[in-house]
Amino acid sequence: MTTGPLGDMCWHNGHLVKAAEVRIDPTDRGFTLGDGLFETLLWTGREIRFFEDHMARLGHGASQLGLAIPFSITELEDGLVGLAQASSLKPAALRLMVTRGVGPRGLKVPDTSLPNVFATIATVPTEFPAVDVRLVDVYRASGAPSARFKTLSYVDNIIALRLAQTMGADDGLMRGPDGSVACATSANVLIQQGGTWHTPPLEDGALPGIVRGRLIRAGLVTESRIHVGDLEMCQAACLTNALVGVRPIHTLNGRVLKTELGLYAGLVAALA
Repeated sequence: MTTGPLGDMCWHNGHLVKAAEVRIDPTDRGFTLGDGLFETLLWTGREIRFFEDHMARLGHGASQLGLAIPFSITELEDGLVGLAQASSLKPAALRLMVTRGVGPRGLKVPDTSLPNVFATIATVPTEFPAVDVRLVDVYRASGAPSARFKTLSYVDNIIALRLAQTMGADDGLMRGPDGSVACATSANVLIQQGGTWHTPPLEDGALPGIVRGRLIRAGLVTESRIHVGDLEMCQAACLTNALVGVRPIHTLNGRVLKTELGLYAGLVAALA
């Protein structure tokens, strides 16, 4: 689920500037420790899709990390829209990042810090074909902050994707506790059993995805533990995130699944 070329502009601490001119302090804790959060949002060419949901997740994560964001939601939206409109890219992925800012060496959070806020924009495809997904031996710790929030530290996800690609797959499923499945490297996973769509609960290491949440609230997806063995019995499966919406899985652990559009029609319609 990678994005294409970056635009040549970015939004940095309230200003639209050339990306090449942005300077990140080498002592910024986002750079040295991954101490920060991010959101990836879809610019449709007219609006930022699910903007309120993204801001709610970002705000919750910031409050739990004790991270003060020095801009209002309106200011963030204006900055992101300004960046999108200044770019010729559409549709596009907007990546909003908030770091704690500069700090001394060590883990201790400084008593005072000035968060660093910036956003970039990149192209995204207009179509996402079905994918081949494999289970990999990377584990998501239940309840860990790295699983609950979209932090800047994504090393588990990076390793999981590399492992999946060495097996010839497009993406990898990370494991949860007690033989369960957590999520993909940059998406939530849904499987269909007996005509019902299921997705792993947050306590099994699933990230609280934007599309995942909307489908659960719409009553179309049920939170329930997915065991590794369930992957061998499901009739269909898909990945979901804010950029792609719903993306069918055509092969899961080497087993070919159904990908008829009708299987996902209800899910897709709920996001329109």
